[in-house]
Parts: sequence; structure tokens; C-alpha cells
Amino acid sequence: MPRTPQFHRETALNNALYLFWRQGYHATSMKDIEEAMDMRPGSIYAAFGNKEALFKEALDAYFSMVEQNFRETIAKQPSVLQGFRQYLKDIASTGESCAPTKACMLVKTLLEFTPEDKAFSDPVYAYFDSIETMFKSALEDARSRGELSKQSSPGQLARLIQTNVIGLRTMARRSLPQAQLEVLVDDVIARIIPMN
Repeated sequence: MPRTPQFHRETALNNALYLFWRQGYHATSMKDIEEAMDMRPGSIYAAFGNKEALFKEALDAYFSMVEQNFRETIAKQPSVLQGFRQYLKDIASTGESCAPTKACMLVKTLLEFTPEDKAFSDPVYAYFDSIETMFKSALEDARSRGELSKQSSPGQLARLIQTNVIGLRTMARRSLPQAQLEVLVDDVIARIIPMN
């Protein structure tokens, strides 16, 4: 009969995710990982592989979290555009106590590695493409519901929103006063999601 693992895999992965998100890949030692996951090196390797494999799995879990958060935010609002507004406001909110840092883990990863480090940069580019596609799909839905004009370009709007999301996360990381962040959000919303 196979042995039952003596750890909760999802909890261990989440602990690694938050560690990498806070510290980055290079600044995180195996000792840090062992302590965060409460596992011995052999157990980590058996369950997740080496540090690089664990980091990539943590990136995948982060992307899933971003995707789920966006979809839930859109679903809770009476319209798609109001969902986008709330999503942007949530990003700029100083109340994100569950996040170890305001910086986006995907952006942090791109800044940590060069484009030549394809093992790390290529998956992040793919995640950004998926996020843009997710935004575009939601905006196409908004256009079909009459929330956007027929002449609007969901693809172009999706790229603009993604660019501004990255900018908002960067500004939020600077610990600006909440009032300033809200002005930035309102400006972004006015530029990319016109009020109808």
C-alpha cells in the first residue's frame, strides 16, 4: 500500500508561493524554502523537484490566483465595466493584507531575469498573454451587452488595461496615500473604460 504524504501539498505550495513572491527567486535560499514549507530537502525534491521546478509551480499557482480573483470580481458586479473598475480599485487598495508585497509576482520575475533566461521569462510572457486574452474576452462580452460601443476594440482595450494594471501595482508598492491611489485609478478608468 502506498505511503500517504505527511504534508498538505497545497498548503506547502502556497507557503512557497508567498515566499518567492516576497523575496524573488535568487534571494530565496533552500533553507528559506525548507522553513517556509516546513519540509526537509528530500521531501521537497520528491514532491516538487528542484528549486526551479518549485518556483515554476508557484508561478502557475500565482497566475491561477490572479485569474480567479479577476473572474470573481467581474461576476460580483452588475456589469462587466463595473467589474473592471472594482478590479482596478482592488489593485490600488492599501488593504491587501493577504499579499506579501504589492508588486506583481509576474513583473518581479521579469525584472529578476533577462529575456535570455527563457526557462523563466517565457512562462511569464505566456501568463501575460493569457491575462490579456482573459481581459479581451470580458471586454467582448461588455461590447455585446452594449456596455462598450460597437467601434471599440476589446483587444486594444485589454492591452491598455494590462499596461495600467502593471503601473498601478508599481505605484501601490510605493506606499502612496490611499487618496492618491484612488485618483490614479479614476484617471485610468476614465481613459480606458469610458463611462456610458
